[in-house]
This record gives sequence, C-alpha cells and structure tokens, in this order.
Amino acid sequence: MPSSRPQGAAQQGRPRDPALDEAILRVTLELLAQTGLESVTMAKICRLSGIPATSIYRRYPDAHSVVVAAIQHDLQKMQMSLPDQGSLRADLLAFVRLIASTLNEERARMVAGMILPMYKDARLRSLLARKLEDIRGQLWRSIIERATDRGELTAGALEAQPLDEVAQTMIFYQAVVQQTPADETFIERLVDNVLMPALTPYR
Repeated sequence: MPSSRPQGAAQQGRPRDPALDEAILRVTLELLAQTGLESVTMAKICRLSGIPATSIYRRYPDAHSVVVAAIQHDLQKMQMSLPDQGSLRADLLAFVRLIASTLNEERARMVAGMILPMYKDARLRSLLARKLEDIRGQLWRSIIERATDRGELTAGALEAQPLDEVAQTMIFYQAVVQQTPADETFIERLVDNVLMPALTPYR
C-alpha cells in the first residue's frame, strides 16, 4: 500500500523528553563531583539515572560528549550580572557572595576532579576557563568602574585586577581543601581584610 506521507517529507520521530535530558546531565554532574572526570562512564550514567543505554546513546555518542554537555548546561546557569549595591564595599560583598555560590562545594569538587584531565583535553580546559574568566573578569571590572564613577577609586584601580583571582582562589580552597562553605563571616573577612585594604592605594 502506498505511503500517505508526501514524497520528500521528513519522517517525524518521537520528540525528545526534556526530563530525560535533565536527568542525564544532572547524574553526570553528580558523578563528576563524586568520582572525577576519568571515572565517568556511560554504564555508570545509565545505572544511576535509570535511563536505558539506548536513550542515552541516541543523544550522545560517548561519555566525553555527555560530560561536555553537562558542563555547558551547568555553566549556562551561572549568573553573569551584579546589580549596583551603592558602594564599593557592598559591591565587593555581593561579588564574593556570588563567587561563593557559583563555586559551591559540589561544583568546586567537580572542578577539582577535572584539573589534571583538563591538561589533556583542550576543549574542556577552554570551556571551563573561558566561562570562569567571564564571570570573574566582567563582574570585577563592573565593580571597579562603578566605584571609579562614584569617586571611591581612582582611574588606575583596574591595575588591581589580580584581586579577583585572589578572592576566587580563597573560596575554591575553602570549598575543596577545607570542605567548608564560604559563610558570611568568611565573606566579610575576605572583603574587609584582603580586598578593601588591597584597594587602599587607589582610594
């Protein structure tokens, strides 16, 4: 019997279930945080997600592809804006809180587990470095420029650019090595004892 589908028309497949995609990526991120990049396999993703291997392979050809997609998905959720808080100190506190929430304990463990493998994987290295640089660099620049416009800092304050790296490194150390979240006391000490004093020459 002739097909009723018009000649040349594409056959419609079953629509992808967003819930399955979300589950695959979530489980992959959990595995990255718990066991590190090199321990993530398709078999583990299948077992922990409860999703059939055929459904996962229909979306991704291998575990590396799932990892890249999961990291991209996670990075897309990171906040890239910081509203004006009205003063340099208030902006710095908001900045550090944002970095602390971005580099939460789970995500920091995930990044830590990828440090060595990233040396052998240029795509992953570029993916993470570019996004983290965007978050840190753009937000820091906006804080310094606002403080300069208010008259709180001189025009050369952007020379203190490494300070944002100091903040990120200290928060990363707190989450990964100390295994302690950056609470409000830690955040205020970081701002009042490190960042604000370091900006004194530009005030």
